[in-house]
Amino acid sequence: MEKYVELNSQGNVLRGMMHIPDGISGPVPFVILFHGFQDDRNEINFVHTELSRRLCQAGIGSVRFDFLGSGESDGTFSDITVSKEIQNGIDILDYVLNLDFVDANRVALHGLSLGGCVASMVAGLRKESVCAMSLWCPALDLVYNLKNKMLCGMDVSDIDQKGYADVEGLRLSLDFYEDCLKLDPYRIASQYDGPVNLVHGDQDITASPEVSYHLKEIYQERAKLTIVEGAEHRFLSMDYRKARMDSALEFLESRLGESK
Repeated sequence: MEKYVELNSQGNVLRGMMHIPDGISGPVPFVILFHGFQDDRNEINFVHTELSRRLCQAGIGSVRFDFLGSGESDGTFSDITVSKEIQNGIDILDYVLNLDFVDANRVALHGLSLGGCVASMVAGLRKESVCAMSLWCPALDLVYNLKNKMLCGMDVSDIDQKGYADVEGLRLSLDFYEDCLKLDPYRIASQYDGPVNLVHGDQDITASPEVSYHLKEIYQERAKLTIVEGAEHRFLSMDYRKARMDSALEFLESRLGESK
C-alpha cells in the first residue's frame, strides 16, 4: 500500500509518501529515505520511488518526505539549511518510531547525496534508534567545500555581498552558507556505530568518492564500500543504476529481513 502522509517539523508541514507491505503480520521493518540537494522525495530519475517499491515487495516498509523548502513541503528553497534538514530527519525518525505497526528495533536510514550527509549525521546523533544505514554518493564534502565558497564546483564567493547565491535559478540563502561554517559532518557521523553500506561512482565530481573512502575508514569493518567504475553522481545508465540499487537492496534486506 502506498499512501500520502504529512508531519509537522519546526512549525512546517513536510509532505511525503509511505509504503506499507500488504499481508504482513506483526511489526514491520522500516527504511527512511532522505533525498539530495535540489531534489525531492522521488529523487533522480525516480530512483527513490523504485527503491521504496522494491523494499515493499521484500516486506520492508518505507517513507520518503520532501525536506523543508523542497518538493511539496512547506517553505521555499531559500529557507533550507543543512541543520534544518538534520532536524527534519530527526523529526521524521521520531514520527516513524511512534507508528504502532513499525518494528522500532529495525529502522534504517538511506540517503543520497546531501541526503546521505544528513542521514549520516542523524544516525550519529540518534545511533540508538538506527539499526543500519545505506548511503549513495554521500555529499559530506558539500559542507566542507562551501566553507571555501565552492558549491558543487560552482564559485559562490560573492554570497556575502549579495546575501544569496543563484543555484540554477534557485536562491540559496546566506544562512545556508553560514550554517555550513558551523558544521563538522565527519565528526558527527563518526558517532554512529552500526552497519553501513556505501555506494559511490568513481567519476563523481559532484560528491567526491573520497567521501565514501573516508567514511569507510571511519566505520572500518562495519562498512561495506562499493565503487562503481564509470558512474558519476547521477548513475545515468541502466547498468550503473542496477549496481547501486542491488547493493542497497541486498544490504537492507539482510539487515531488516529477520526480526532482531
